[in-house]
Amino acid sequence: MISTYLLLIALAAIILLGYLSDALFRMTRIPEILILLLIGIILVPVGHIIPEKYTTVLRDFVPLFGSIALIMIMFDGGRKIDFEATVSGSGKGLILAVLDVSFSMIFISLLMHYIFYWPFIYGAILGTTIGETTAVVIVPVATRIKIPNALYNMAITEATFNSVVDILLFYLLLVLFSGSTFVVSSYTKYAVDYLSVAVFLGLIVGFLWLFTLNILKGAKGYVATLGIAFLLYGVVDYLGGAAVFAIFIFAIIIGNYKTIGKHLNLKIDIHENEMSIVENELEFIVRTFFFVFIGMIAIISISYFVYALIITVILVLIRIAEVKLVVKEREYQGFMVSLLPRGLTVAVLASLLLSMGGSYFSDIFYISFMIIIITNVIAGITISISAKSIEKLQ
Repeated sequence: MISTYLLLIALAAIILLGYLSDALFRMTRIPEILILLLIGIILVPVGHIIPEKYTTVLRDFVPLFGSIALIMIMFDGGRKIDFEATVSGSGKGLILAVLDVSFSMIFISLLMHYIFYWPFIYGAILGTTIGETTAVVIVPVATRIKIPNALYNMAITEATFNSVVDILLFYLLLVLFSGSTFVVSSYTKYAVDYLSVAVFLGLIVGFLWLFTLNILKGAKGYVATLGIAFLLYGVVDYLGGAAVFAIFIFAIIIGNYKTIGKHLNLKIDIHENEMSIVENELEFIVRTFFFVFIGMIAIISISYFVYALIITVILVLIRIAEVKLVVKEREYQGFMVSLLPRGLTVAVLASLLLSMGGSYFSDIFYISFMIIIITNVIAGITISISAKSIEKLQ
């Protein structure tokens, strides 16, 4: 049993270190995720300050805590996409999202089969599980540095659609793995339902809430907006839709209230400055604890580290190839290559596989968490270098 005073001291230390890490990011462009992950690793896997027996319980909270972090971060990122800005980067972001997952599935399955003698299906499931480049890292980075609108749209669009494509392909592989007959019409219906629910509710809730905020004109409306975002995510997820995509659409509508009001001949005011203050503070706290949390539940194993390191090299090579293929602006390529960290979706899908049982799925779980750590470390270094180069062009 952990003493109350020790828990409070730990919470205070994490918040203060998160503040210092954020300040360090603004000065050096070194993402705070490196420091926060290290704190989590010291607390449990290395320092054993928190007993390891609690890690199993902590892993059970990955979907819940990860969803909270994702909602906050996606709302912040989507809200800053400008309708009137160039959208040339959005199409490229969508292409990169598809290539991220499909290339990972193909090349990792080949690697695991011919080098480590895994059956193709397990290698493909591993490749799909780790195919997501996490919005939990990418969105805050893209939001807090000065980059062109086209580049921002590209990064945010990729981070959003990446998890959507990843989950669709992951579901397809599980159907094939289970031995069920694959029916194109059934899977197509599932994919359409998965996206249409998110689009429909994201649009409806976004516009209704925008008009509601304009009518209420309350100083606390911006707090309630976050409550609506949580409600939207929960409902869409319950209905089997792409919840993260629904939040993305909702955020874009709220963030573009001036443009919408102009075209609809309405005078809409949502107290954007007050909303930003509260949202930024809450997002900071959630983001800080999320990365410490990931560090706490990490698995430190030499054998799995070797697997993860080899796979990460392949992921980096894939990332370089696909960025050079899609992004023709040479000045953008370095920054887009650096956006390769894995995170929330990987953790959730890996945890789902672990619950299904089996030695291969257990291996996928442990390898995936090592890849989360390694790719975030690499991203922390490369993002710092590439972000400085981008900012010099502004």
